[in-house]
Amino acid sequence: MSLTTPTPTPTLVTIPTDAPAAGPTGPADAVTLAGVRHAYDQVETLGGVDLHLPAGSLVALLGPSGSGKTTLLAIAGGLLRPTAGQVLVQGDDLYDDRGARPAIARRAAFILQASSTIPFLTVEEQLLVRTVVAGRRITAADRARAAELLDRVGLADARDRLPAELSGGERQRVCVAAALATGAPLVLADEPTASLDRARGRDVMTLLREHTRASGAAVLVATHDERALDLVDRVVRIEDGAIAS
Repeated sequence: MSLTTPTPTPTLVTIPTDAPAAGPTGPADAVTLAGVRHAYDQVETLGGVDLHLPAGSLVALLGPSGSGKTTLLAIAGGLLRPTAGQVLVQGDDLYDDRGARPAIARRAAFILQASSTIPFLTVEEQLLVRTVVAGRRITAADRARAAELLDRVGLADARDRLPAELSGGERQRVCVAAALATGAPLVLADEPTASLDRARGRDVMTLLREHTRASGAAVLVATHDERALDLVDRVVRIEDGAIAS
């Protein structure tokens, strides 16, 4: 199936690509969590988390399974409303009384652990589909950026293949490239190297680091993989729903 580009309408919200300007004391925060709590069936999974993620930074959220990493990412990106606390994306409240505010939530792109590709779109189309959904025409620059990212993740020769024709690791790399192709100022990655060998995993972490430097985006990587922590700007440890450092 080929992507078709709709006629743009003025009511659609496009994805912001510019990072916020630096303040007098340093880069502005891409996302700020203040006193964030969350509970499932009265069992608290996050207990008063405070976290600042500056624009242009690569931060690892390190913790064992069940520590609250995925819950924190979901709240930071507008997928899960916290029980209490405040979430700011580029200084704007992500949640109101009705839930996540769509225009603010669109500033985040996710790299999910489950390699969430769209089965009927080719590899190249996975990187271009959000442009169409946002009501923008696909340009030559968009296609060039997609080709560049696919080359960076070692999938330049797979651009016309469908997800079913890829291995699990290849699908994961497609998801990484697709998230970066959005130009979102906040990227939230849930175990992006879990299905990759050491060399591929390090390549992905290097790409994420270079993306923060080139674009000013902030990237938060939830992981328990310590093989490439030398590439991150900061390590935040979480255990039992609380930030340890």
